[in-house]
Amino acid sequence: MLRRLLVMACGVACAAAAFAGAPPEAKVQGLYEGTAGGQRKLEVRVVATGKRQYLVLVREDLGGGKVAKVQLTGKTAGDQVTFAGKQGNDAWAASYADGAITGTAGDEKLELKRVFRKPPSLGKKPPEGAVVLLDGENFKQMVRRGNEPWYVDDMSKDGWAVWEVPIRTIVAQQPKAWPDAKTTFPEGWELGPQRRRVDTVVGIGEDGSIRVPTGGMNSRQQFDGSLDAHLEFVCPLRADQRGQGRGNSGCYLPNGEEIQVLDSFGMETYEGGGCGGFYRYKNPDTFDVFSLASLPPLEWQTYDIEYRVRRNAQGKAMGKPRVTVYHNGIKIHNNYEVRRDARKGGFHFQDHGNPVRYRNIWVLPIKDTKGSL
Repeated sequence: MLRRLLVMACGVACAAAAFAGAPPEAKVQGLYEGTAGGQRKLEVRVVATGKRQYLVLVREDLGGGKVAKVQLTGKTAGDQVTFAGKQGNDAWAASYADGAITGTAGDEKLELKRVFRKPPSLGKKPPEGAVVLLDGENFKQMVRRGNEPWYVDDMSKDGWAVWEVPIRTIVAQQPKAWPDAKTTFPEGWELGPQRRRVDTVVGIGEDGSIRVPTGGMNSRQQFDGSLDAHLEFVCPLRADQRGQGRGNSGCYLPNGEEIQVLDSFGMETYEGGGCGGFYRYKNPDTFDVFSLASLPPLEWQTYDIEYRVRRNAQGKAMGKPRVTVYHNGIKIHNNYEVRRDARKGGFHFQDHGNPVRYRNIWVLPIKDTKGSL
């Protein structure tokens, strides 16, 4: 056993030594733009895949709906991150340094720089008449699962355990007084030695964001008609995870349809399971194995949702809503008729065990037009 522990300790130490001085994955991964040969414009996604390794997806728009693609692999050795691959008979080779990737693409010079695309509606303020679900200060419009209390504090206490300790009487017969709002600990009562962990503190970031709480969160208000909704989210970097393990959450519309939240930056998953998909049945219109609208993990993203309900002559909601969704300003669903019928309901934000963060969530009810969408 001792020998096994020593071998394990050596393995950990050796792995740490192998990456000594290497740039962290959070800096290397991301979206890059640049050129090959100074002329060919490239868009490049560097995807962290764990153990300081990377998948590199290169796209070149050739016009006329045609796209040239190259796939490279990246690895870390010592303080160096290098990339290699082939496009036909041309070898590609490059390395990373200070937010840039340089090298060769065949006999052409390769020059790429990391870019940060800000969604056009990021930080969009709620218009007059909007119901603000989350603003980082007031939690009255957002309800925990089972109406559990909010344990919110600053980020220094994010994830701290919340313990429940039993209170009991020290006499066998009925006590003289019971706990109430004014006397929470009457004479003759004591704290039991047992305790159980019941929750964790949700830290509020300086930007007003919170990690989706255990069990998720729901809007207190119910909506039964057309609306516009805005929300902002950020997925964690979980480089060693795949598919549904990478920053999984979801936004549920009033009729129960889920728009998936996931780190789909250069990563594949099943139909409707990627970021922006109607869960399990429709990918975004901007999907090419992975989501072209998705930004890298650790960067703030936006959904702007137009949810339209038709009403009959009596004013009752009828049929299936049509939904238009913009992901980071890119239209990913265009007036799409979803599967479930319209009904009165709230918004739900799913907890899937991943530390996805949300902020600036609001809903604007829209007056419906009878008999049309």
